[in-house]
Amino acid sequence: MQRIPRRLRICSIILIVSAWICQVSSGQEPAPSKALDRPLRVLTANIWNYAEPYETRMQMLREQIVALQPDLISFQEAGWTPGAAHQVKQLLQGLNYHIEHESDGSDSRERRLLDVAVASRWPLKRKAFQKLPGSGKALAVEIAAPQPIGPLLFVSTFGTARWQFDRELHRERDAVALDRFLREISDPKGFPPIIAGDFDATPDSASIRFLTGRQSLEGRSTHYYDAWEAAGNRDTGDTWSTRNHYAKKTTAQFWHLTDHHRRIDYIFIGSPHHYRGYARVTSARVVLNQPSGTDWPSDHFGVLAEIAVSPEGQ
Repeated sequence: MQRIPRRLRICSIILIVSAWICQVSSGQEPAPSKALDRPLRVLTANIWNYAEPYETRMQMLREQIVALQPDLISFQEAGWTPGAAHQVKQLLQGLNYHIEHESDGSDSRERRLLDVAVASRWPLKRKAFQKLPGSGKALAVEIAAPQPIGPLLFVSTFGTARWQFDRELHRERDAVALDRFLREISDPKGFPPIIAGDFDATPDSASIRFLTGRQSLEGRSTHYYDAWEAAGNRDTGDTWSTRNHYAKKTTAQFWHLTDHHRRIDYIFIGSPHHYRGYARVTSARVVLNQPSGTDWPSDHFGVLAEIAVSPEGQ
């Protein structure tokens, strides 16, 4: 066997180490090698941008996120102030998450309030951003997740002007466009994509019925598991409720309602009809719903889902 010259071996080692350092310094660590032997934990959270009392709310959010230990987080209403790190980066500082925001900061001359962002325990490989026709938007990232998951498409979505009761047409258009977008960029042979966000729609609405395979829209049909239902929950799972006095102020102002409760925040998992990878929801619960005195983490509650990633995880 021909012996490799010592100088060449040293150069090769330097190149390998340098490449690894570049990955780490850019926030892209080498792909994880240890297999995941527990359920995947996914959180969705509308964090209400810079609404007051901001510092108090962010401290509560951070403490509750740390306690939940999610692997993936979908954020909505994630702000960015010119000249500062964006809100999610500040919120998760030091918690070892890889973070992607819909904006790169070049257009942050004015304070942004209604952005989407994602955070992941594992490196992010690429992203795609899609504006939806009904005022919504979707940020999709490919995550270098450990086996048996492998490359994972994770999406945070939110609508900036579809929250009104009379905007179901906007929500329907967004749901159809979101499904089309995901089917174009996802791998049918891989792990099912996960969509999480604030959909401004109740489970009986046409947009949610479309996503869960209960009806067609625009000549198209699809299917995703609603994690709340797939976990076997029987209660309503409200995420927008006048029990939270921040939400109560909004419902009283805009809808003239003082007693109002809806489930409008969701985690969806791609269907086994469309994707070969194994995913099974084992639990889902409403979270970020613990007040401290008169303060709450946000005007929305969040949802945390646990997903078994192999049949052995049953």
